[in-house]
Amino acid sequence: MKRLIICVMLIILAFAMFNATAIAQEEVTLTIQWAAGAPMDTLMILAEDFTAQTGIKVVGDAVPWALYHDKMFTDLASGRPGFDIVLPDSQWLGAAVEGGHLVDLTDWVNENVDKNLIFEEMLRAYSEYPDGSGRYYGIPGSANALGISYRKDLFEDPAEQAAFKEKYGYPLDVPQTWSQLRDIAEFFYRPEQNLYGIALWQRPTATAGVVDQFLSLFWAFGAELWNPETRRVKGYLNSEEGKAAARLWVELFQFHPPGAAGYSVDDTNVAMRKGMVAMMGTYFSFYPGIHNPDLSLYWDRIGWFPTPGEKRRVSQLGGQGMSISAYTPHKEEALKFLEWWLREETQWKWVRAGFFSPRVDIIEDDRFLEYAPPNEAVRASFPVLKDFWEIPLYHEMGTVMAEILNKAVLGQLTPEEAMDLVAERHEEILQREGYYN
Repeated sequence: MKRLIICVMLIILAFAMFNATAIAQEEVTLTIQWAAGAPMDTLMILAEDFTAQTGIKVVGDAVPWALYHDKMFTDLASGRPGFDIVLPDSQWLGAAVEGGHLVDLTDWVNENVDKNLIFEEMLRAYSEYPDGSGRYYGIPGSANALGISYRKDLFEDPAEQAAFKEKYGYPLDVPQTWSQLRDIAEFFYRPEQNLYGIALWQRPTATAGVVDQFLSLFWAFGAELWNPETRRVKGYLNSEEGKAAARLWVELFQFHPPGAAGYSVDDTNVAMRKGMVAMMGTYFSFYPGIHNPDLSLYWDRIGWFPTPGEKRRVSQLGGQGMSISAYTPHKEEALKFLEWWLREETQWKWVRAGFFSPRVDIIEDDRFLEYAPPNEAVRASFPVLKDFWEIPLYHEMGTVMAEILNKAVLGQLTPEEAMDLVAERHEEILQREGYYN
């Protein structure tokens, strides 16, 4: 009898402990800060599955894109941010790590992430700092790349095709090189018809401006931002390859719509939605508005291709990693969320919702092509991604580059003068901050 009583008491105790644990888990709520928009909305919907599986609630802190960088760093600098998980742009990673704001995930990543399943450049750009250190402060969150949309009705018109071949000596098709893209932009530059050849981001800002889009062209010519070993810029950024890229960038500007020197995301998207341009550069994740019949006059006549090559083909990486705030009281729960996020089943749900996965196995699966108009171009872009500096000086160096390139397209500097000046200013910044000591 005594043994029976003890057994019953143990069962009651175990039940009570189980309930206590469950209640404790139900009381935990993770807050995720990210830029406002469809990806954030979708993440919150998918997170309901995570809550159902773990009992851990998830809420979002959506911040308008224009305010996101400053809001995130202001919150982190306070030491009491109102979020547990954050998705910083890849180039913000260095500043966040150097500030001591993110949890070092190195051991967790090495134990829990199959790196062979993730595109190498995504793991490096979204997660690793410093480059090549093997130290990880995040996982890939929202995978993205720069691409080009185009008006298929123009490209596939027999009369346009014949006229193009007669003028340039080769068929009108999606361009394989930036030089071919230049020809197509020139061909469709017809201001008297309110039709322009191309719209690319030109705004002189470090993020969502000229630097994002210029670099795909710059790297395609074989240029580099610096020597990754010595951090020296002169002779790399302003090499002959870099100057050739700048010359073509300035040349392309003459085929833009009027006022394009300030173009950013919304401006180029609107130009394509109205059919004002034959081609338009943007990150693939901005495609929904382009194909929305309520917003776009040409929603069913727009196609996509990866950014062209020249000496090589490189696509500018976009998107954000997913990191854990160093100040969260819920680190273990946040790690569970990261593990759930990279699961194959979660990533397929993300893809079916129209977004892009960092997993190689999903992007290479032909089912991926079914879920969004740009996906064939996305598949071609992800293996050749490249990103710019993730160091804390990113914002200052990006701003310098953007402002000087903007002066070049406005004719205030020659392309050669612009690249020499950018290289000089970048070395001054790096020297000031002790990168050459």
